[in-house]
Amino acid sequence: MTTLIHTALTGIRRIVSLNLSPHAHGEHHHRTGGASIREVVFGANDGLVSNTALVAAVAGGTSDVSIIILGGVAGAVAGTISMALGAYVSTKSQREHHESEEAREFWEIEHMREHELAETRRIFRLKGITGPLLDEVVDAVSRDHDQWVQIMMTEELGLPSKPPKPYLAAGIMGVSFAFAAIVPVLPFFVAEGPAALAAAFVMSGFALFGVGAWRATLIQGNMLRKGAEMVLLAGIAVAAAYGIGTAVGTAV
Repeated sequence: MTTLIHTALTGIRRIVSLNLSPHAHGEHHHRTGGASIREVVFGANDGLVSNTALVAAVAGGTSDVSIIILGGVAGAVAGTISMALGAYVSTKSQREHHESEEAREFWEIEHMREHELAETRRIFRLKGITGPLLDEVVDAVSRDHDQWVQIMMTEELGLPSKPPKPYLAAGIMGVSFAFAAIVPVLPFFVAEGPAALAAAFVMSGFALFGVGAWRATLIQGNMLRKGAEMVLLAGIAVAAAYGIGTAVGTAV
């Protein structure tokens, strides 16, 4: 029995060290990758939908290619700046919250040690660890304050082990939006009229389908369904924008 407990404890310590320490590469990459994927999908989707809708609205109101290009490029530039700044501010707020909670956890393990030990015991008890093994695990975890705080951050508060990076989030969001937003404008550089507008719709539709399909591969979803879902939702927005633009253009 002693050998069994020792073996189990060694395994648990290894898991704690690999998965919950500040240097846990697997967990770090998992969370950072998830954040990056969110920024890419959000930026690309918003760039395609908003600027295709904008181009459709302008094209519905005028046939002047220069005005359509100007509107599309202006929308892409303004949207890129807005999305990048929004991602920076929101991520910076998340980082500041993370740092504040981390500082509070360090204070609590210094000044409220018994309470934090009880919380740690509860966390591991819920994972199915009981008896002498639970005492050993809590003792091992509480010896390293950095590791202990990381455990409390992820297990008690549900926060990522590492705070998000505002500049990285802003860069990914801005670049994703910019590349996506320029897609519906490109046809108007080489064509005009209904042909250019149709090409903008087709190119944007393929791009949206691609983003949706890629998202499906990340969550093990249905590529066709996710791609079609994004195209359908974007189509509704674009149709509404084109209709409004046509009505306004006719009125003025």
